[in-house]
Amino acid sequence: MLFRIFEQNTTSQNFISFLLDRQSDPGDTVTGQITVSEVVPGYENVTSMPQLAVELVQKLVDENQHWQILTDKNVGVIGPDGQPIPVDSIVPNCPDGQLVAVLDSGFTLPQVPRSVSDAIYGRVQGAVYDTNIQAWTMPCGQLLNISFNFGGVNIPIHPFDTVNNDFDYTDSNGNPKCIGAVRISSLPSFRSNVPDRAL
Repeated sequence: MLFRIFEQNTTSQNFISFLLDRQSDPGDTVTGQITVSEVVPGYENVTSMPQLAVELVQKLVDENQHWQILTDKNVGVIGPDGQPIPVDSIVPNCPDGQLVAVLDSGFTLPQVPRSVSDAIYGRVQGAVYDTNIQAWTMPCGQLLNISFNFGGVNIPIHPFDTVNNDFDYTDSNGNPKCIGAVRISSLPSFRSNVPDRAL
């Protein structure tokens, strides 16, 4: 579809943009938008950001094909303590010290190798790795600040996107728990064990 749109108007620039809103955030006044060959007013600075190559994912099966970019080498993920988290991607042929970032606007939970998830949540007070759902759980109310580096630009992740309370999850004693939203990835499916309503 995009190729056809761009072919019909050869004078426009060939890009798309996504602006996502967060419905559960009362302070979020942004409405979700998608644009073709234009920028949402107020976000013009995006055109001066570094341009990163969108690569083909090293895939095992066809359904895992996505657009992808690579994190910066050795400083791609910054943990809650402000320090880089060492990374080792499970994606075949990914360069050492980098992770593959899959661009997918329709997937709720970002996925990382287990070592990265452990580094983010392992030192959170009250956090426990739940083997039943293969995710970190913790008392709600935690605000974790993590960020990712792409093309030398640091991208902070909103704390609402690091700890999730949308699943009505409780521990074995019936206490409400939140789930670490940065989840452990697994090849070849990239699918989450959290109920499908999150996807």
